[in-house]
Amino acid sequence: MSYYQKAKDLFKMIEEGKLLDALDKYYNDKVIIITDEGKIRNGKEEAREYDARLIKEIEEVLGGGVKTITADEERGITMVEFWIELKFKNGYKKKIEEVAVQQWEDDLIIEEKFYSRN
Repeated sequence: MSYYQKAKDLFKMIEEGKLLDALDKYYNDKVIIITDEGKIRNGKEEAREYDARLIKEIEEVLGGGVKTITADEERGITMVEFWIELKFKNGYKKKIEEVAVQQWEDDLIIEEKFYSRN
């Protein structure tokens, strides 16, 4: 499976509400995730804890989707432009528009950096 296909499957799983399953399937145990604010999550376990907390705070997904995916197959890099609009249990609504740049090592993401439009 190409890196393009892996990125596409990853985001399909996320759109289906399988965020934690996607994390388990496609992320290296030692992954480094860098937010658009420069905060770093080290390792799959820390990423999983963050995502699990986030999921508990969400009341409803109001919309979302992938705008575009591209891949540099030779270098093992994918870039995914996506958006999601969330309603949290405290009533707060937020629309997120980001690009995720993912560095793959073999079949897993070893580094992911987010660039936000907001």
